[in-house]
Amino acid sequence: MKLLIVYYSSYGHMYEMAKEIGAGAKEAGADVSIKKVQELVPASVIAGNPGLKRGAELQKDVPIATVDELPEYDAIIFGSPSRYGNMAAQMKNFIDQTGGIWSKRKLVDKVAGFFTGAGTMHGGHESTLLTMMIPLMHHGMIIVPVGSNVPEVSATQAGGTPYGPSVLAGSDNSRQIDQTERKIGRDYGRRVAEIAKRLAKQ
Repeated sequence: MKLLIVYYSSYGHMYEMAKEIGAGAKEAGADVSIKKVQELVPASVIAGNPGLKRGAELQKDVPIATVDELPEYDAIIFGSPSRYGNMAAQMKNFIDQTGGIWSKRKLVDKVAGFFTGAGTMHGGHESTLLTMMIPLMHHGMIIVPVGSNVPEVSATQAGGTPYGPSVLAGSDNSRQIDQTERKIGRDYGRRVAEIAKRLAKQ
C-alpha cells in the first residue's frame, strides 16, 4: 500500500510532523513517500529571515511533489500550517492544479488525511483542517480523522484535534513539537495506513 505525505512548511514544524506521521504509517506496513509542495515565497525573502532560512535548509533534500503523481498512491495525507484559519497559499496552489485528475476521477475512493499547525492555541488549527478537506471531498476521497477515541486528543495542552494532528508552534515559531503531539501524529499515520489497507482488500 503506497502512502504519500505531501506538505508545506515554513519553519519546519510541518516537516517534523510529516516524518512522525510517516513513521506511524510505516509501522502499519505502508510504503511511505514524503514530499513538499513548491515554495512561492521569493528566495530573497527567505534569505533575509533567519527562521525561514533555517526551515528551508532543514528541508533542502525533500523532493517536490507533482499533481500528476497523486493517482499512484492509495492514500494521501496533506499538511499545511494555518494562515488565518485556512491552508497556506502554497498548498492551495498545489491543490488548485488538480483539475485534470479531478475530471478523470483519478482520486475517487482513495484515502485522505490532514494535519496542520498554528502559532497559538486558537490560531486556526481546526478550521484549517476542515477547509483543507473541502477540495478533496470534491475529488471523492475518503477522509480519515484522528477521532475523539485517541486519549491524547482530550489531554493535550498544545496541538492535536479530532480532525487531524496539529502542532502549536508558538507566537515566534520557536516551540518544538512535544511528545503528545508526536504521539497523535504517529498514531494517525498508523490509522490512515491501516484503513487504506483494509479498503484496498475489498
